[in-house]
Amino acid sequence: MADNNPDATPDAPARPAAPDAADLAVAGLAFDNRTPYSAVQFDIVDQHGGAFHVFVAKIGYALGPCDAQRWASLTELAAPAELNTTDRHVDDNPAASVLEESDLAPHKPRCDVIVVGSAYAPKGVAVDAFPVRLAVETAGTKAKRLVDKVLVVSGGRQFQKRGVLTRLLGLPIRLATLGLASLGTWTLSLPGRLTQLPLRYEYAEGGQCRINRDDPAAARVEKKYRLPDSAKPLQPGDAIAHEACDSNPVGRGFTRQWFLAASQASSVDAAQITRRDSPCSAKQFMASAKGAPLPEPAGFGAIGRAWLPRRTLIGKIEEKAHRAVNEIRNLPAEFDFGYWNCAPRDQQCDYLRGQARIALTNVCRHDAPFAWIDEVGNTMLRLVLPRQELLVLAANGNKELITLRLDLDTVCLKPDGARLELVWRGNLPSELGIVAARLMHITEAAQIERLDMLVRHQWGGDGTAAAPAAR
Repeated sequence: MADNNPDATPDAPARPAAPDAADLAVAGLAFDNRTPYSAVQFDIVDQHGGAFHVFVAKIGYALGPCDAQRWASLTELAAPAELNTTDRHVDDNPAASVLEESDLAPHKPRCDVIVVGSAYAPKGVAVDAFPVRLAVETAGTKAKRLVDKVLVVSGGRQFQKRGVLTRLLGLPIRLATLGLASLGTWTLSLPGRLTQLPLRYEYAEGGQCRINRDDPAAARVEKKYRLPDSAKPLQPGDAIAHEACDSNPVGRGFTRQWFLAASQASSVDAAQITRRDSPCSAKQFMASAKGAPLPEPAGFGAIGRAWLPRRTLIGKIEEKAHRAVNEIRNLPAEFDFGYWNCAPRDQQCDYLRGQARIALTNVCRHDAPFAWIDEVGNTMLRLVLPRQELLVLAANGNKELITLRLDLDTVCLKPDGARLELVWRGNLPSELGIVAARLMHITEAAQIERLDMLVRHQWGGDGTAAAPAAR
Protein backbone atom coordinates (compact mmCIF):
# COMPACT_ATOMS: atom_id res chain seq x y z
CA MET A 1 0.00 0.00 0.00
CA ALA A 2 1.33 3.49 -0.81
CA ASP A 3 2.72 5.71 1.95
CA ASN A 4 -0.04 8.20 2.78
CA ASN A 5 1.98 10.12 5.36
CA PRO A 6 4.90 11.68 3.48
CA ASP A 7 5.04 14.69 5.80
CA ALA A 8 5.41 12.77 9.08
CA THR A 9 8.38 13.79 11.24
CA PRO A 10 9.71 12.54 14.62
CA ASP A 11 8.49 15.76 16.23
CA ALA A 12 5.10 15.73 14.53
CA PRO A 13 3.97 12.17 13.88
CA ALA A 14 1.31 11.98 11.22
CA ARG A 15 -2.09 10.46 11.70
CA PRO A 16 -2.20 6.73 10.84
CA ALA A 17 -2.35 6.14 7.10
CA ALA A 18 -5.76 6.12 5.51
CA PRO A 19 -6.84 2.52 4.99
CA ASP A 20 -7.27 0.80 1.67
CA ALA A 21 -10.75 -0.49 0.83
CA ALA A 22 -9.53 -4.06 1.31
CA ASP A 23 -8.28 -3.22 4.81
CA LEU A 24 -11.78 -2.13 5.87
CA ALA A 25 -13.62 -5.23 4.73
CA VAL A 26 -16.19 -6.07 7.42
CA ALA A 27 -17.37 -9.65 7.64
CA GLY A 28 -20.91 -9.79 6.31
CA LEU A 29 -23.86 -11.20 8.18
CA ALA A 30 -27.21 -12.69 7.22
CA PHE A 31 -29.93 -10.16 8.10
CA ASP A 32 -33.44 -11.54 8.57
CA ASN A 33 -36.23 -8.98 8.99
CA ARG A 34 -39.03 -10.81 10.82
CA THR A 35 -41.21 -7.69 11.03
CA PRO A 36 -43.62 -6.16 8.48
CA TYR A 37 -41.69 -2.88 8.63
CA SER A 38 -39.03 -1.34 6.42
CA ALA A 39 -35.55 -2.15 7.73
CA VAL A 40 -31.96 -2.26 6.55
CA GLN A 41 -28.56 -3.39 7.79
CA PHE A 42 -25.24 -1.86 6.74
CA ASP A 43 -21.69 -1.49 8.08
CA ILE A 44 -19.58 1.51 9.07
CA VAL A 45 -16.07 2.27 10.32
CA ASP A 46 -15.65 5.06 12.87
CA GLN A 47 -12.78 7.53 13.14
CA HIS A 48 -10.80 5.13 15.34
CA GLY A 49 -10.98 2.27 12.86
CA GLY A 50 -13.71 0.42 14.75
CA ALA A 51 -16.14 -1.45 12.49
CA PHE A 52 -19.84 -1.71 13.35
CA HIS A 53 -22.97 -3.38 12.03
CA VAL A 54 -25.83 -0.85 11.86
CA PHE A 55 -29.54 -1.74 11.99
CA VAL A 56 -32.30 0.75 11.08
CA ALA A 57 -36.08 0.23 11.04
CA LYS A 58 -39.10 2.46 10.52
CA ILE A 59 -42.78 2.33 11.46
CA GLY A 60 -45.43 4.72 10.13
CA TYR A 61 -48.83 5.61 11.60
CA ALA A 62 -51.94 7.44 10.46
CA LEU A 63 -53.37 10.01 12.87
CA GLY A 64 -57.03 9.40 13.68
CA PRO A 65 -59.89 10.78 15.79
CA CYS A 66 -59.30 11.61 19.45
CA ASP A 67 -60.40 9.39 22.31
CA ALA A 68 -62.36 10.57 25.35
CA GLN A 69 -59.19 12.04 26.86
CA ARG A 70 -58.45 13.95 23.63
CA TRP A 71 -55.46 11.87 22.58
CA ALA A 72 -55.24 11.27 18.83
CA SER A 73 -55.49 7.64 17.77
CA LEU A 74 -52.62 5.97 15.91
CA THR A 75 -53.14 3.26 13.29
CA GLU A 76 -50.26 1.51 11.54
CA LEU A 77 -50.07 2.35 7.85
CA ALA A 78 -51.37 -0.36 5.55
CA ALA A 79 -48.18 -0.15 3.46
CA PRO A 80 -44.87 0.05 5.36
CA ALA A 81 -43.35 3.52 5.64
CA GLU A 82 -40.28 3.51 3.42
CA LEU A 83 -36.88 4.46 4.78
CA ASN A 84 -35.55 7.72 3.36
CA THR A 85 -32.37 6.88 1.45
CA THR A 86 -31.62 10.50 0.53
CA ASP A 87 -32.34 13.94 1.95
CA ARG A 88 -35.62 15.46 0.74
CA HIS A 89 -35.70 19.23 0.17
CA VAL A 90 -38.50 21.74 -0.33
CA ASP A 91 -39.61 21.55 -3.99
CA ASP A 92 -36.82 18.99 -4.55
CA ASN A 93 -34.41 21.93 -4.66
CA PRO A 94 -31.05 21.10 -3.00
CA ALA A 95 -30.57 24.82 -2.29
CA ALA A 96 -33.80 24.95 -0.25
CA SER A 97 -34.35 23.82 3.33
CA VAL A 98 -34.54 20.12 4.21
CA LEU A 99 -37.93 18.53 4.83
CA GLU A 100 -36.56 15.13 5.84
CA GLU A 101 -33.05 13.74 6.08
CA SER A 102 -31.93 10.30 5.01
CA ASP A 103 -32.71 7.63 7.60
CA LEU A 104 -29.36 5.95 6.92
CA ALA A 105 -27.38 7.75 9.61
CA PRO A 106 -25.01 5.29 11.34
CA HIS A 107 -25.65 6.54 14.88
CA LYS A 108 -27.56 9.31 16.66
CA PRO A 109 -26.49 10.02 20.27
CA ARG A 110 -29.89 11.60 21.01
CA CYS A 111 -33.45 11.51 19.72
CA ASP A 112 -34.53 13.98 17.03
CA VAL A 113 -38.11 15.25 17.25
CA ILE A 114 -39.01 16.88 13.93
CA VAL A 115 -42.19 18.53 12.63
CA VAL A 116 -42.84 18.73 8.88
CA GLY A 117 -45.90 20.85 8.24
CA SER A 118 -47.50 24.27 8.59
CA ALA A 119 -48.65 26.71 11.24
CA TYR A 120 -52.40 27.44 11.35
CA ALA A 121 -54.11 30.42 12.93
CA PRO A 122 -56.46 29.46 15.80
CA LYS A 123 -59.97 28.60 14.57
CA GLY A 124 -58.85 29.39 11.01
CA VAL A 125 -59.36 33.13 11.57
CA ALA A 126 -56.80 35.48 10.01
CA VAL A 127 -54.60 37.26 12.57
CA ASP A 128 -51.33 39.19 12.44
CA ALA A 129 -49.46 36.76 14.73
CA PHE A 130 -50.00 33.59 16.77
CA PRO A 131 -47.90 31.06 18.74
CA VAL A 132 -46.97 27.50 17.82
CA ARG A 133 -45.60 25.01 20.30
CA LEU A 134 -43.91 21.60 20.46
CA ALA A 135 -43.80 19.73 23.78
CA VAL A 136 -42.46 16.25 24.57
CA GLU A 137 -42.52 14.48 27.92
CA THR A 138 -41.83 11.04 29.33
CA ALA A 139 -44.54 8.61 30.41
CA GLY A 140 -45.95 8.20 33.88
CA THR A 141 -47.45 10.31 36.63
CA LYS A 142 -44.05 11.92 37.28
CA ALA A 143 -43.49 12.85 33.65
CA LYS A 144 -40.31 14.71 32.77
CA ARG A 145 -40.57 17.50 30.20
CA LEU A 146 -37.92 16.85 27.54
CA VAL A 147 -38.83 19.46 24.93
CA ASP A 148 -40.87 22.64 25.31
CA LYS A 149 -40.45 25.07 22.45
CA VAL A 150 -42.63 28.04 21.50
CA LEU A 151 -42.31 30.04 18.28
CA VAL A 152 -44.24 33.06 17.03
CA VAL A 153 -45.63 33.09 13.49
CA SER A 154 -46.37 36.50 11.95
CA GLY A 155 -47.86 37.81 8.74
CA GLY A 156 -45.67 39.23 6.01
CA ARG A 157 -43.62 42.26 7.05
CA GLN A 158 -40.60 44.22 5.88
CA PHE A 159 -37.74 46.28 7.14
CA GLN A 160 -38.36 49.66 5.52
CA LYS A 161 -35.89 52.48 5.08
CA ARG A 162 -37.13 55.76 6.50
CA GLY A 163 -37.33 58.70 4.14
CA VAL A 164 -34.79 61.52 4.36
CA LEU A 165 -37.33 63.95 5.83
CA THR A 166 -38.33 61.51 8.57
CA ARG A 167 -34.70 60.95 9.49
CA LEU A 168 -34.08 64.72 9.65
CA LEU A 169 -37.08 65.15 11.94
CA GLY A 170 -35.55 62.54 14.23
CA LEU A 171 -32.28 64.45 14.56
CA PRO A 172 -33.47 66.63 17.50
CA ILE A 173 -34.36 63.47 19.43
CA ARG A 174 -30.88 62.08 18.90
CA LEU A 175 -29.23 65.37 19.94
CA ALA A 176 -31.47 65.83 22.98
CA THR A 177 -30.68 62.34 24.29
CA LEU A 178 -26.97 62.52 23.45
CA GLY A 179 -27.43 59.71 20.96
CA LEU A 180 -29.19 57.37 23.40
CA ALA A 181 -32.40 57.47 21.38
CA SER A 182 -33.10 57.91 17.70
CA LEU A 183 -35.64 56.96 15.09
CA GLY A 184 -33.10 54.81 13.28
CA THR A 185 -32.56 54.48 9.56
CA TRP A 186 -34.81 51.42 9.25
CA THR A 187 -38.14 50.46 10.75
CA LEU A 188 -40.09 47.20 10.89
CA SER A 189 -43.52 47.38 9.30
CA LEU A 190 -46.62 46.01 10.94
CA PRO A 191 -47.35 42.41 9.91
CA GLY A 192 -50.11 41.52 7.53
CA ARG A 193 -52.76 38.98 8.46
CA LEU A 194 -52.50 35.28 7.75
CA THR A 195 -54.26 31.99 8.38
CA GLN A 196 -51.47 29.56 7.44
CA LEU A 197 -47.69 29.49 6.90
CA PRO A 198 -45.36 26.58 6.04
CA LEU A 199 -42.98 25.86 8.92
CA ARG A 200 -39.84 26.23 6.84
CA TYR A 201 -36.56 28.02 7.44
CA GLU A 202 -37.24 30.15 4.36
CA TYR A 203 -39.47 32.20 6.71
CA ALA A 204 -37.01 32.32 9.62
CA GLU A 205 -34.18 34.76 10.26
CA GLY A 206 -31.29 34.24 7.88
CA GLY A 207 -30.68 34.56 4.15
CA GLN A 208 -27.93 35.88 1.94
CA CYS A 209 -26.75 38.99 0.13
CA ARG A 210 -25.87 38.38 -3.50
CA ILE A 211 -25.28 40.67 -6.46
CA ASN A 212 -24.60 39.15 -9.87
CA ARG A 213 -22.33 40.50 -12.55
CA ASP A 214 -25.24 41.45 -14.82
CA ASP A 215 -27.09 43.27 -12.02
CA PRO A 216 -27.12 47.08 -12.40
CA ALA A 217 -26.04 47.22 -8.74
CA ALA A 218 -22.77 45.43 -9.56
CA ALA A 219 -21.07 48.70 -10.49
CA ARG A 220 -21.84 50.06 -7.02
CA VAL A 221 -20.19 47.21 -5.08
CA GLU A 222 -16.97 48.43 -3.50
CA LYS A 223 -13.89 46.50 -4.57
CA LYS A 224 -13.12 45.22 -1.06
CA TYR A 225 -16.48 43.41 -0.96
CA ARG A 226 -16.13 41.75 -4.34
CA LEU A 227 -15.30 38.07 -4.68
CA PRO A 228 -11.74 37.29 -5.78
CA ASP A 229 -11.41 37.18 -9.55
CA SER A 230 -11.69 33.64 -10.89
CA ALA A 231 -9.40 32.12 -13.49
CA LYS A 232 -12.10 32.35 -16.13
CA PRO A 233 -14.22 35.38 -17.05
CA LEU A 234 -17.41 35.79 -15.06
CA GLN A 235 -20.66 34.82 -16.76
CA PRO A 236 -23.75 37.07 -16.50
CA GLY A 237 -25.35 34.95 -13.77
CA ASP A 238 -22.19 34.66 -11.66
CA ALA A 239 -21.96 36.49 -8.35
CA ILE A 240 -19.67 39.48 -8.11
CA ALA A 241 -20.33 39.80 -4.36
CA HIS A 242 -21.90 37.21 -2.08
CA GLU A 243 -22.26 36.74 1.68
CA ALA A 244 -24.60 34.32 3.45
CA CYS A 245 -25.89 33.70 6.95
CA ASP A 246 -24.00 30.60 8.13
CA SER A 247 -26.79 29.48 10.46
CA ASN A 248 -29.57 29.73 7.85
CA PRO A 249 -28.65 30.73 4.29
CA VAL A 250 -32.22 30.20 3.02
CA GLY A 251 -33.97 32.60 5.42
CA ARG A 252 -34.87 36.28 5.31
CA GLY A 253 -33.70 39.45 7.05
CA PHE A 254 -29.94 38.90 6.77
CA THR A 255 -28.11 41.87 5.28
CA ARG A 256 -24.82 43.74 5.12
CA GLN A 257 -24.07 47.44 4.68
CA TRP A 258 -22.33 46.89 1.35
CA PHE A 259 -25.41 45.16 -0.03
CA LEU A 260 -27.82 47.88 1.11
CA ALA A 261 -25.58 50.54 -0.41
CA ALA A 262 -25.08 48.75 -3.72
CA SER A 263 -28.66 47.54 -4.16
CA GLN A 264 -30.14 50.84 -2.92
CA ALA A 265 -32.83 48.73 -1.29
CA SER A 266 -35.66 50.56 0.42
CA SER A 267 -37.21 47.42 1.90
CA VAL A 268 -36.07 43.94 2.93
CA ASP A 269 -38.38 41.03 3.80
CA ALA A 270 -38.33 40.26 7.53
CA ALA A 271 -38.64 36.89 9.25
CA GLN A 272 -42.14 35.58 9.86
CA ILE A 273 -41.11 32.75 12.20
CA THR A 274 -39.23 33.81 15.31
CA ARG A 275 -38.49 32.58 18.80
CA ARG A 276 -40.76 33.94 21.49
CA ASP A 277 -37.77 35.10 23.53
CA SER A 278 -36.04 36.76 20.54
CA PRO A 279 -38.49 38.89 18.57
CA CYS A 280 -37.54 40.41 15.24
CA SER A 281 -36.66 44.13 15.37
CA ALA A 282 -35.23 46.95 13.26
CA LYS A 283 -32.47 47.39 15.84
CA GLN A 284 -31.41 43.78 15.31
CA PHE A 285 -31.57 44.25 11.53
CA MET A 286 -29.28 47.29 11.64
CA ALA A 287 -26.84 45.47 13.94
CA SER A 288 -26.80 42.57 11.48
CA ALA A 289 -25.97 44.98 8.66
CA LYS A 290 -22.85 45.95 10.62
CA GLY A 291 -21.79 42.31 11.04
CA ALA A 292 -23.59 41.19 14.20
CA PRO A 293 -24.88 37.58 14.08
CA LEU A 294 -28.57 36.89 13.80
CA PRO A 295 -30.35 34.77 16.44
CA GLU A 296 -30.49 31.03 15.89
CA PRO A 297 -33.10 30.34 13.18
CA ALA A 298 -36.55 29.51 14.48
CA GLY A 299 -38.23 26.35 13.26
CA PHE A 300 -39.29 22.80 14.04
CA GLY A 301 -37.54 21.18 11.05
CA ALA A 302 -34.15 19.69 10.25
CA ILE A 303 -31.08 21.92 10.33
CA GLY A 304 -28.98 21.91 7.15
CA ARG A 305 -25.89 19.70 7.24
CA ALA A 306 -23.61 22.59 6.24
CA TRP A 307 -25.18 25.17 8.56
CA LEU A 308 -23.63 26.42 11.78
CA PRO A 309 -23.29 25.17 14.42
CA ARG A 310 -23.96 21.68 13.02
CA ARG A 311 -21.06 21.57 10.58
CA THR A 312 -18.54 22.23 13.37
CA LEU A 313 -19.27 18.71 14.66
CA ILE A 314 -17.57 17.24 11.60
CA GLY A 315 -14.13 18.28 12.84
CA LYS A 316 -11.15 19.18 10.70
CA ILE A 317 -11.18 17.46 7.32
CA GLU A 318 -7.77 16.27 6.17
CA GLU A 319 -6.75 17.85 2.89
CA LYS A 320 -4.42 15.84 0.64
CA ALA A 321 -3.08 16.59 -2.80
CA HIS A 322 -3.02 12.93 -3.82
CA ARG A 323 -4.97 9.86 -2.71
CA ALA A 324 -4.48 6.18 -3.47
CA VAL A 325 -6.94 4.63 -5.92
CA ASN A 326 -8.76 2.52 -3.30
CA GLU A 327 -8.13 4.81 -0.35
CA ILE A 328 -11.09 5.45 1.94
CA ARG A 329 -11.15 8.77 3.75
CA ASN A 330 -10.99 8.60 7.53
CA LEU A 331 -13.58 10.46 9.51
CA PRO A 332 -11.87 13.45 11.12
CA ALA A 333 -10.29 12.57 14.46
CA GLU A 334 -12.57 15.11 16.19
CA PHE A 335 -15.75 13.90 14.46
CA ASP A 336 -18.75 14.09 16.79
CA PHE A 337 -21.55 11.63 16.00
CA GLY A 338 -23.95 14.31 17.21
CA TYR A 339 -23.53 15.61 13.66
CA TRP A 340 -26.06 12.97 12.59
CA ASN A 341 -28.71 14.55 14.83
CA CYS A 342 -30.55 16.88 12.46
CA ALA A 343 -33.06 18.49 14.84
CA PRO A 344 -32.38 21.88 16.43
CA ARG A 345 -30.57 21.41 19.73
CA ASP A 346 -33.69 22.25 21.74
CA GLN A 347 -35.56 19.46 19.92
CA GLN A 348 -33.05 16.76 20.77
CA CYS A 349 -33.71 14.67 23.86
CA ASP A 350 -32.95 11.33 25.47
CA TYR A 351 -34.11 8.34 23.43
CA LEU A 352 -37.89 8.06 23.66
CA ARG A 353 -39.77 4.93 24.60
CA GLY A 354 -43.37 3.80 24.53
CA GLN A 355 -45.98 5.93 26.30
CA ALA A 356 -43.99 9.15 25.83
CA ARG A 357 -46.35 12.03 25.10
CA ILE A 358 -46.13 14.70 22.39
CA ALA A 359 -48.26 17.83 22.03
CA LEU A 360 -48.46 20.34 19.18
CA THR A 361 -50.22 23.71 19.34
CA ASN A 362 -51.55 25.42 16.19
CA VAL A 363 -49.66 23.05 13.88
CA CYS A 364 -52.73 21.51 12.23
CA ARG A 365 -56.09 22.71 10.92
CA HIS A 366 -58.64 23.52 13.60
CA ASP A 367 -61.13 21.11 12.01
CA ALA A 368 -58.72 18.16 11.66
CA PRO A 369 -60.33 14.97 13.04
CA PHE A 370 -57.38 14.38 15.38
CA ALA A 371 -57.37 17.92 16.83
CA TRP A 372 -59.35 19.80 19.47
CA ILE A 373 -59.71 23.42 20.61
CA ASP A 374 -58.45 24.44 24.05
CA GLU A 375 -60.02 27.02 26.36
CA VAL A 376 -58.29 29.99 24.68
CA GLY A 377 -59.00 28.87 21.12
CA ASN A 378 -55.69 27.21 20.20
CA THR A 379 -55.73 24.04 18.10
CA MET A 380 -54.24 21.10 19.99
CA LEU A 381 -52.85 17.80 18.72
CA ARG A 382 -51.75 15.30 21.36
CA LEU A 383 -50.54 11.75 20.97
CA VAL A 384 -48.97 8.95 22.98
CA LEU A 385 -46.25 6.82 21.44
CA PRO A 386 -47.22 3.14 21.28
CA ARG A 387 -45.66 0.76 23.80
CA GLN A 388 -43.32 -1.41 21.75
CA GLU A 389 -39.69 -2.34 21.16
CA LEU A 390 -37.64 -3.35 18.15
CA LEU A 391 -34.74 -5.67 18.86
CA VAL A 392 -32.05 -7.60 17.05
CA LEU A 393 -31.34 -11.19 18.06
CA ALA A 394 -27.85 -11.96 16.76
CA ALA A 395 -25.62 -15.03 16.77
CA ASN A 396 -21.85 -15.31 16.36
CA GLY A 397 -19.82 -18.12 14.86
CA ASN A 398 -19.90 -19.99 18.20
CA LYS A 399 -23.71 -19.89 18.15
CA GLU A 400 -23.75 -17.54 21.14
CA LEU A 401 -26.81 -15.28 21.20
CA ILE A 402 -26.58 -11.51 21.57
CA THR A 403 -29.61 -9.26 22.09
CA LEU A 404 -29.63 -5.61 21.01
CA ARG A 405 -32.52 -3.26 21.77
CA LEU A 406 -32.77 -0.60 19.09
CA ASP A 407 -33.11 3.04 20.14
CA LEU A 408 -36.01 5.20 19.00
CA ASP A 409 -33.92 8.14 17.79
CA THR A 410 -36.12 9.90 15.22
CA VAL A 411 -39.72 11.07 15.61
CA CYS A 412 -41.16 12.84 12.57
CA LEU A 413 -44.62 14.39 12.87
CA LYS A 414 -46.45 15.28 9.66
CA PRO A 415 -49.80 16.79 10.67
CA ASP A 416 -50.65 18.00 7.15
CA GLY A 417 -50.48 14.39 5.98
CA ALA A 418 -52.04 13.04 9.21
CA ARG A 419 -48.94 10.92 9.70
CA LEU A 420 -46.33 9.98 12.30
CA GLU A 421 -43.07 8.18 11.49
CA LEU A 422 -40.72 6.56 14.01
CA VAL A 423 -37.18 5.37 13.29
CA TRP A 424 -35.15 2.97 15.44
CA ARG A 425 -31.41 2.38 15.20
CA GLY A 426 -28.71 0.26 16.83
CA ASN A 427 -25.09 -0.85 16.41
CA LEU A 428 -23.10 -4.00 17.17
CA PRO A 429 -19.27 -4.06 17.02
CA SER A 430 -18.04 -6.34 14.24
CA GLU A 431 -15.46 -7.77 16.64
CA LEU A 432 -18.30 -9.79 18.19
CA GLY A 433 -18.13 -12.02 15.13
CA ILE A 434 -21.84 -11.78 14.28
CA VAL A 435 -22.81 -14.08 11.41
CA ALA A 436 -26.61 -13.78 11.56
CA ALA A 437 -29.06 -11.19 12.90
CA ARG A 438 -32.84 -11.25 13.15
CA LEU A 439 -35.00 -8.13 13.59
CA MET A 440 -38.00 -8.62 15.86
CA HIS A 441 -40.88 -6.51 17.16
CA ILE A 442 -42.61 -6.88 20.53
CA THR A 443 -45.55 -5.06 22.10
CA GLU A 444 -46.58 -7.05 25.17
CA ALA A 445 -45.65 -5.49 28.52
CA ALA A 446 -44.26 -8.79 29.84
CA GLN A 447 -42.08 -9.21 26.74
CA ILE A 448 -40.71 -5.67 27.08
CA GLU A 449 -39.94 -6.21 30.76
CA ARG A 450 -38.02 -9.42 29.99
CA LEU A 451 -36.13 -7.62 27.21
CA ASP A 452 -35.14 -4.84 29.60
CA MET A 453 -33.80 -7.38 32.09
CA LEU A 454 -31.92 -9.28 29.40
CA VAL A 455 -30.15 -6.27 27.86
CA ARG A 456 -29.21 -4.88 31.29
CA HIS A 457 -27.66 -8.23 32.18
CA GLN A 458 -25.89 -8.48 28.83
CA TRP A 459 -24.64 -4.91 28.39
CA GLY A 460 -24.76 -3.54 31.93
CA GLY A 461 -25.83 -0.03 32.91
CA ASP A 462 -28.85 1.06 30.90
CA GLY A 463 -28.57 -1.88 28.54
CA THR A 464 -27.04 0.11 25.69
CA ALA A 465 -24.43 -1.47 23.44
CA ALA A 466 -21.21 0.38 22.68
CA ALA A 467 -21.77 3.06 20.03
CA PRO A 468 -19.28 4.14 17.38
CA ALA A 469 -16.46 6.32 18.77
CA ALA A 470 -17.77 5.72 22.31
CA ARG A 471 -16.19 2.40 23.17
